[in-house]
This record gives sequence, structure tokens and C-alpha cells, in this order.
Amino acid sequence: MKILRLLTVLVIAALTFAACDDTTEGIGGSITNDIDNINITSAVFPVATKSMVSGAVLSRNNSGLIGKMKDPETGNYVKGDYMTQLSVLPTFSIDTLDYIKQANKGSIEAASCYLLVSYNASYGDTIAPMKVTAYEMTKPMAEDKEYYSDYDVFKEGWVSENNQHWSSNYNLSNTSDVKNFKIYLNKKYEKDGKTYKNYGSYIMQTYAEHPEYFKTNYKFLHNVCPGFFIKNVGGTGNMAKIWNTELIFYWTRHKTIKAKDGVTDSIAVGIGYNRFDGTEEVLQLNKIENDTVKLKQLASQEKNCTYLKSPAGIFTEVTLPIEDIMKGHEKDTLNTATISFPRLNNENEDNPYNFATPSTILMVQKDSLQSFFEKSKLADSRTSYTTSYSSTGTYKNAYTFQNIANLVSAMYKNKGKGENWNKVVLVPVNIITTAQGHTTVISKINHDMSLASTRLKRGVITTDSNGKETSPIQIKVIYSKFKEKE
Repeated sequence: MKILRLLTVLVIAALTFAACDDTTEGIGGSITNDIDNINITSAVFPVATKSMVSGAVLSRNNSGLIGKMKDPETGNYVKGDYMTQLSVLPTFSIDTLDYIKQANKGSIEAASCYLLVSYNASYGDTIAPMKVTAYEMTKPMAEDKEYYSDYDVFKEGWVSENNQHWSSNYNLSNTSDVKNFKIYLNKKYEKDGKTYKNYGSYIMQTYAEHPEYFKTNYKFLHNVCPGFFIKNVGGTGNMAKIWNTELIFYWTRHKTIKAKDGVTDSIAVGIGYNRFDGTEEVLQLNKIENDTVKLKQLASQEKNCTYLKSPAGIFTEVTLPIEDIMKGHEKDTLNTATISFPRLNNENEDNPYNFATPSTILMVQKDSLQSFFEKSKLADSRTSYTTSYSSTGTYKNAYTFQNIANLVSAMYKNKGKGENWNKVVLVPVNIITTAQGHTTVISKINHDMSLASTRLKRGVITTDSNGKETSPIQIKVIYSKFKEKE
């Protein structure tokens, strides 16, 4: 009988889940099971929401933002800089150094050297002129430490204004499939009292003297190149989402080819290059600056909406009516709890410079927000959930969590334990997946560091003409209970 009852509850859960739509009245009377004497009931409860300024967020991404622009909807300015380290393969080598010396009068020199900054997305006016400066790091940022998006490389001593630095003017009007711009490192470079023709020459000569420095990332970072801080120093109007930063240096080699007659020797001229990439094995960290005054005004003054803004902008706080949901149902089974957050369209929806709507959001308990990201957790469908924005379907133009019943039950068990026991936060996130055989699984959930913004309908609890509490945001629940034997 226990097995039969369990199967019955599972079937009910499936049926009630499928039956969820904008109205749940009548569901309780439409599904019955006379054999097992199960009662099915439903209810709708009002939900309160509000905006909360996120503050700095954990900066743990393999991409960067560079530039500065204004959110056309809110007027908030956001600026992006980033730090990147470079990775070296243990098999790294430079072509025969003797041939390179022959081409440079006995010296090992790079003909040219630059940082190639590649981006896969751009925001704003792509022809707006921008200026960027690349600072060489004073020392590498440690990998065993967590960094938040407000880290200050100058204040913490990772970079000094007196460090070697190189500037470049650019725009994002690149029409080719490969989008990038270059920061040339060709001016004279000084290190430990020695002057080099350019940064590439420094790398090559260091390799000639200490090839062991190029065997591991740790040795390379601590003895050769501690990384670069890429800073926006001029221009407003666009931003680029960086997916890779490479250090590339070119060299020329001359190889003498002996003639059989010993008289008419010839020289074969060759050109080659080497490169180092920013990869997952080393750090790339975003530095985000928002107009905090404007964000606080948005979060506190808006009465009809809440915000989801990234990067490091505004989240939406949700107070779930846990006590009301469970009152009188303490011994019932909570089958489903569905909640949807409708999006409000931009006032000027056709503005081409509008920030994108966040594609995926995380629902996590407020007191667990920081630890969720610091401990690299994944949504477990018990105390944390993810969902994607939907423009179609039953819950169109909204973010919908189809069943957070496990979360409601878990929060009820912790009733009163802390002031935020009944609160969750909605956070824009970036989900990283990996392939395991024929299955794609979520491997990482990071804060969304792209430019994204949207307004959500705000949950404000009021009383209707019948004295019943109501709100634009509601949670719909379905309970099941076995009838007591007479």
C-alpha cells in the first residue's frame, strides 16, 4: 500500500504541475483519487519584492569588459577594466636563437610586439573613439584568493602609475568575423636596470638566459610576466566583451646556406612569431565601476518595478510568504509551488543601444548569496534554482520558476532563524556547460558580467475591496493530503 500511495502522489504531482497556468481555482476539485482517498487543494499567495543594490560581486570569469557607456534606460554609467595573466605551455620554445641573432647583428630582438585583445560582443556605438592603457603588473595576483569586482590594483600595490604602460586608441567598428584591436608594446622597455628594444625583446632575451622560467605558469608569472591590467582611460559610448588576450611577438631570422662552390653562399630570410594566451589556467578578473548614487536611487525610488542589472548592479529581493503557505498544511504534501516574475518592456524598446535582457537568473536564499558563488555551488533544485527568460508560452515575457516546493519546505524548517530566513534573491548569472559523453551538464555558475538590464513588475502587497491581500507577484501552490480513515 505504501508503494501504491507513493506512486499516486507522484502521478498527482505530475498532473498538477502540467495543470499550472495563470489561474489555479478549481484544480482542487478537478483531480481526485477515490481509491486512496487523497484530497488535492490549491491556493495563491501574494509576494513582496524590492530592488537591492548588489555591491561588488565575485569576479570569477574567463572574459573581461573594457570601455564605458551609459544605460539609455536608467542613465547609469558603467565602466569596465580587467586584469589578465598569460599562460605558457611546458613545451614552449623560440626558433633557433642563433639564426635570430644573425638577423639582428648578434642580438636577440623582436621585430614587433603587441597585445591582441579579441572580443565576441560589443555594446553601444561601435564607432565611438576609445582609449585604453595596458599596465604591466608589479606582481601577479594570487590564485588562492577571491577577488570582487571592486578590486583596486593601484591601491593594493599590484600596479603603480609608474609601471611600464602602453596606450592605444581604438573603436569597435571591425566588420570582419574576427573582432579585435591591438595595444602595441614596441617602445623601449626597462627591467632591472637593463633596457630592451621592446617588450618582445625582453621576453626573448629572458628565455635565452632562463629557459626554466618558461616551464610552468607559476615560474612564468613570478619571473617573467606577471600579467597586464587593461584600463579604459578615455572615451564613452561602447564596451567590448573580451574573450581572449594574447601577447604576440614577431622576430626575423637569417640562415646562411652554404653554396657547393664555397663562394656564392645565400641567406634564407624567415619571419616567425610566438604567443601567450589568457586561459582558464590563469586569472582573468573584471573590474566594474558603476554610478553607485544612481543605482541607489533606482533601487529605492521605483515603486512599480524592480531591477535586474549586471554587471555588479541591482538584484531583486523576494520575500516568500512561507508561514501563510504552510499554515494549516503542516502535515500536507506540498506538491508544487510556482512563481513568475513578469518583465516590463523598456520605455523605448526599439533603442538599439538598450542593454540586453538577462538570459538566465538564479534564485538563491539571501543569506547564502555570497557563499553560493565563493564555494562554486551549482543550483540543486532544493535551495537554489535557475531559470531562463521566456518571450513566449504560458508565462511569456517573464522569468518563471515552475516548482520551488523544496525551497518552501526547507525555509519553513528554518523559520525564524535569522532575519532573512524567508527571503531569496534573483541574480543574473552566466551558466557554463560541459559535455559528458552524450550529455551536457552545468559545470559552473558565475555572476553575469555582460551588460544586461531589465525591469520586473514589482510585488507590492495591498488589500482589495474584499479585504483580501493581493500583489502583482503571486506564488501558486498545490497540496495533497490523504484523508484520515473514519
